[in-house]
Amino acid sequence: MITDVLARDTTVQRLEAPEHPVPEAASSALAAYPADLSGDYYVTVLKKLAKTRSVKRYLEVGVNKGNCFSQIACERAIGVDPAFELKENVTNGKKDVRLFQMPSDAFFEEVDVRAALGGPVDLAFLDGLHQFEYLLRDFYNTERLCAPNSLIAMHDCLPVSETMMSRSISDTMRLSKGTRHEGWWTGDVWKVIAILRKFRPDLRIVCLDAAPTGLVFVSNLDPANTALSRDYCRIVDEFASVPNTLQAVSEVYETQPILPTSAILNGFDHSLYFRA
Repeated sequence: MITDVLARDTTVQRLEAPEHPVPEAASSALAAYPADLSGDYYVTVLKKLAKTRSVKRYLEVGVNKGNCFSQIACERAIGVDPAFELKENVTNGKKDVRLFQMPSDAFFEEVDVRAALGGPVDLAFLDGLHQFEYLLRDFYNTERLCAPNSLIAMHDCLPVSETMMSRSISDTMRLSKGTRHEGWWTGDVWKVIAILRKFRPDLRIVCLDAAPTGLVFVSNLDPANTALSRDYCRIVDEFASVPNTLQAVSEVYETQPILPTSAILNGFDHSLYFRA
């Protein structure tokens, strides 16, 4: 077992219908805008999915306390966070674990991830800063490290109340006080769904009602595609002006159904949803 920790400064319009339609097997899709997400807990979903897909190489951005990272059984794993607060045994079930304490932008620029993992990323979980421009960069930097049949999961992209959608965590804490979603913060990373739908229609997007704030899976990846990085500034300028409101999120939900986690966890043939 190898455990490396590298310490660094921690300063840190409505969319068209998807090209890949939701399969008939998932006709139990939820209503366009959910009051709450009541599917399996997101860590449970990722744990079971990693096992079913026999994941060997895992990448997680935004490890924090290690609650999710510790549950993923694989051969090699890399975790990234600007300020780890580990509470779990992150080496659990893994042969080789490497932790990089640094901002994700610096990580992707400085670390040879494919060499460290011994190949392309099989499964990646992106749970970094809850502002859409950061998640967008994490996504396209991760995609270039993947294979076409790899899977990228993004957290907190399905807000269920406006109080959790502020770009400022302090504002969310203040606005959500006394509500049933007190302390829940998704920021505006829901915009990444809309961005991928518009600028990367070749991607396969599946949204799940994983509690508490959803999981968004992206497959049919193309590591050589540079559309998002090439047009990054234009994309950010455009979506910074998109209202961060429940109405705007509802428009995304209307054309991107949220499926129950049971649709994924109850079967072993994920080719209905993801590229095998």
